Amino acid sequence: TEAPAQMRISWILCILLPLGLENVEGTLVIAVDKSGSMADDNKLTKVKEVLKNWLVHTAPQDGEVGLLAFNESTHSQYGFDLSKLHTLNRTEIAKQIDKIEALGGTCYGKAMFDAEGLLGGESGGKILVIGDGKLECTDDISMDEIANRAIKNKQTIYTINVGNELDKAIENASRKTGGINFKLDIDFSAFEMEEQINEVFEGGKTIHIYDENSDDRSSRSVQGQSEGCKKYELLNHFRYRKSGHADDLGRSYCDNQHQVIMKTNDVDFHPSPDWKGEGWYRFDTFNGRMPENAPGGDKCGTSLAGWVKGSHPSNGATKDVEICFSDDSTDCVTSVTAKISECYGYYVYYLKELACMQRYCVE
Repeated sequence: TEAPAQMRISWILCILLPLGLENVEGTLVIAVDKSGSMADDNKLTKVKEVLKNWLVHTAPQDGEVGLLAFNESTHSQYGFDLSKLHTLNRTEIAKQIDKIEALGGTCYGKAMFDAEGLLGGESGGKILVIGDGKLECTDDISMDEIANRAIKNKQTIYTINVGNELDKAIENASRKTGGINFKLDIDFSAFEMEEQINEVFEGGKTIHIYDENSDDRSSRSVQGQSEGCKKYELLNHFRYRKSGHADDLGRSYCDNQHQVIMKTNDVDFHPSPDWKGEGWYRFDTFNGRMPENAPGGDKCGTSLAGWVKGSHPSNGATKDVEICFSDDSTDCVTSVTAKISECYGYYVYYLKELACMQRYCVE
C-alpha cells in the first residue's frame, strides 16, 4: 500500500507487542540503516537475518517493539499500521524485512527523529540504531537536537555499529541520553548481535538462551517450540567445522569432551574446544546448519565428517535423523541418531558424543 508522501522515512514497519507493560522502559524502536554502504560485506543481509530471527522467535512477550528502515529519503514507500505481533503475523513481518534493499545515503538524524515520534511524545522508551556509522546527509537534523529531544522525552538512544568507526556526533548523542554504543566486526555472528539487542531491550538480561524453570524466565515458555529452541550450547569453532575445511595444520578434532590427545598418522587429535557433551546445539553462523551431502574425508577439521542423511525440518517441527560420517571413499562409514528442530529462523540439533576421529560439520 502506498503511504502518504508527507511521511519522512524511506521504508517503515511498525510493530507493537501490547502485552501488559508495567512501564514504557520496555518499549524499543529499532532503526536499521539501509543506505548503499550497508551492501558492502553483506552487512544489511546479516542484519536482516538477525532481525527476522529476533522478531519471529526471540522477541519477548512483555514489551513493545517498533521497527523502521532508513536512508536519506524523505518520503515513505511502504507504510504499516501498528499491529499486535502474534505468532502468525510475526512470520509475515519477517517476509517484509526481506524486502529492505540497500540504496542511497544515510540520514541518522531524520531516522532518530522518526523513531522518537514512534515512541510518542514524553513517554520514554529506547531507540536502537543499527548501521555502519556513516553520516552522509547534508540536510540532516543535528545530533545535538536529537539528543536534547530524547532527553526531554525521557528516551535513551543506543547504537550497534557494524564494521566502521561510529561517527563521533552519533556516539556523543547516544551517551548524552545515557545510552550505550556497541561495536561489531564485519564478520560478526548472529548470536553477538542478538545478545546486544537483548541487552538494550532487557537492560542487561540475556533472553536468547534461557531456562524456563528459573525465576525470571518461567513466563517465557514458547508454545509449540522444541526444548532445544529454548536452551542450547553454541558450536562456534566454525572455521574448522566448515564442510570444505581440512585439518588445522596437523591438528584434528573429535566431538568428545573426554578425548585424550592422541596422534594418528602424524595428526594430533584433540577434543573440540566448543563441544560440551551430549545435548542441544546451535551452529553460531548465519543460517548455520549441517550439510545434507557427504563432505568427504578429512573435512570439518577431522577424519570422519558428519552430515545429515535426509533433510531438515521446517515450520517449527522436530524430527529424528541419521547423521552419517564420511571418508574419501564412503559416504556413510558409520552413523548415529540425532534430533533436529527448526526454531523459526535457525536450527538446533540434539547431538550425541562421538568416537575419536568423528565430528559434526556445518555448511
